[in-house]
Amino acid sequence: MIPQGSQIGEENQEEVSVLPSLTYVLQASGQRIGRLQLEGKEAVKQAVYKALSTRRYEHLIYSPDYGMEWSWEGISGRSMVESELERWIQEALLPDDRISEVTQFEYAHEPDGVKVSFTVITDFGNFRQETEVNMNV
Repeated sequence: MIPQGSQIGEENQEEVSVLPSLTYVLQASGQRIGRLQLEGKEAVKQAVYKALSTRRYEHLIYSPDYGMEWSWEGISGRSMVESELERWIQEALLPDDRISEVTQFEYAHEPDGVKVSFTVITDFGNFRQETEVNMNV
């Protein structure tokens, strides 16, 4: 028997609420968490910093899709390094639903690693972010 039910009218539908983007201030230099709270773009900037600073699969407290996964095994040549860095950074940041896109990658190759800067497009506005990746690890 096929169920025959009434249709859900507009009055029965739940409203989707947007949760605030609040987080506590992380003071990386003193390795402390402050009592002040960040929200909006500043909270996303801190989330980007934290995601890129955490290696994926190393800490049981985080889910398997949190952090940046990278390994230099089998990677050689500038174009391959740049391609993999772009992929790793996007995979680390795009699971955050406040971030819609990561674009405009720029690279500075150094003897022991690569500095990469990129634009993060968020619900709260865009910003440039820079990170260094050591290739000797």
